[in-house]
Amino acid sequence: MKIIYLGAEVPSNRTILDHSNAQKVGVSYWGLVKRGLPKTKKYLLENYFKDEVEVYVYPGIPATASLTDEELEDFCADYEEFISDNLNRITLFSEISHPNLSQEFITQQRASVWNEVDDTKFGVVYTEGSLESLATRYLNVFIAGNVAEALEPMCRKFSSQHGTKFHILGSIKPDKFRNSPFETTSTLAWLSPMMRGETIVWFGNQLHRYPKRMKDQARSRYKAAYEEANLNFDKILADDAVEVSRLAVWSYQQLEIWADSTKHISDISGEMLPPQNSQTTPSNTDISASESVKLLQRNPLEMRTLPVLGVEVSRVIETDETGRDVIKDVPVLRSNSTSLRQCNSCFVKDNCPAFKVDNPCAFNLPVEVKTKEQLKGLINSLLEIQGQRVAFAKFAEDLNGGYPDPNTGLEMDRFFKMLKTIKELDESKETMRISVERGNSAGVLSSLFGDRAQKLTELPNNGYNEDQTNEIIKKINTTDI
Repeated sequence: MKIIYLGAEVPSNRTILDHSNAQKVGVSYWGLVKRGLPKTKKYLLENYFKDEVEVYVYPGIPATASLTDEELEDFCADYEEFISDNLNRITLFSEISHPNLSQEFITQQRASVWNEVDDTKFGVVYTEGSLESLATRYLNVFIAGNVAEALEPMCRKFSSQHGTKFHILGSIKPDKFRNSPFETTSTLAWLSPMMRGETIVWFGNQLHRYPKRMKDQARSRYKAAYEEANLNFDKILADDAVEVSRLAVWSYQQLEIWADSTKHISDISGEMLPPQNSQTTPSNTDISASESVKLLQRNPLEMRTLPVLGVEVSRVIETDETGRDVIKDVPVLRSNSTSLRQCNSCFVKDNCPAFKVDNPCAFNLPVEVKTKEQLKGLINSLLEIQGQRVAFAKFAEDLNGGYPDPNTGLEMDRFFKMLKTIKELDESKETMRISVERGNSAGVLSSLFGDRAQKLTELPNNGYNEDQTNEIIKKINTTDI
């Protein structure tokens, strides 16, 4: 799949694409008109683009553009003249599509205006109706980016049957279609770092795209990628519009190179496939047919548990219906250190010291957490690893001039969260709390113990009578004297 970088009608964008060695650019005629075309001479693409650059031209008229019928007809006539003047420099162009244009007008224009144009340079735009009718009649068919994913299976089928080349008009995320049947996809996504503050960077055989809110912490991570692309690290951190746009273009270029290389590998492996047998669906099978392929029964001895989990038998004592204890052997799931990782498809194969072609992974990860001590040991190990990450992040921060890096602070926060978890595991507190609500004027003891609290305040034997009270007073007075 080829990525077409739209926006080349703008001089500043064209300069960025030129410095980024972009080989396929898209020009919007609507954009040229809005910027103002020369009135005394013709606008010739050969004066603005190098010979090795492929130029794709699109009408670019927005569906929401409010135009009268006369203005729309004038635009179509001007577009036809522009294509005629630059046809020798154009790689591919699309017809005009707008909600206010009738299907009769579009059909008439195809038959009268574009019929004489080389099929390799002209493409129709699919809006509704039968896609196959266009695929059988025209070599190039354009599909809007918002419906391309839904029509991908049909495009793959018609491309194989009729040799039609399908193209995407205005994809927001062109990386979604890297293994698709589409020949090209045009996009303005490379301008999103400049326009919306996003970050697009290719690293580790992956396209990473971050929103504006993650700009500060994301851009400082990929210094190695900037050096590989010959870009200025300081300018990217300073949000230089040109530099971040060049980074996006370079990233999409790496995506194209990687997609082409993986496609080439799959093509080679396809030539080495074994001959078809009763369990292999023939290449010419009609998947829409009512008949289905019958599957052979697999030998039960060949079936086993997925290697992601292991199963071990544990002997337990259970109570049956009659209340007797019964010894049973039950299967218990456990983690398994065995891995299906293979060196050929491993994510870190380019840097792995144990890489061997056509070999399984040389490393196991025997992690077992069944006791509190094992859990503490695992967390302590992770805490040490996190401490190393904090130290290295600080080291990288110093090498980059000492400016505070938000990623260093995030790694420190993770360290203290892990430390807090370990402290909680070490603490063994037993606490009992009693909550008392007073719904009336009774005291706290009455609220806790009810009627018994009242009895605790009473004297035994219903208290003292008058004679007993006088006797107690006399003893007190005698004692004082």
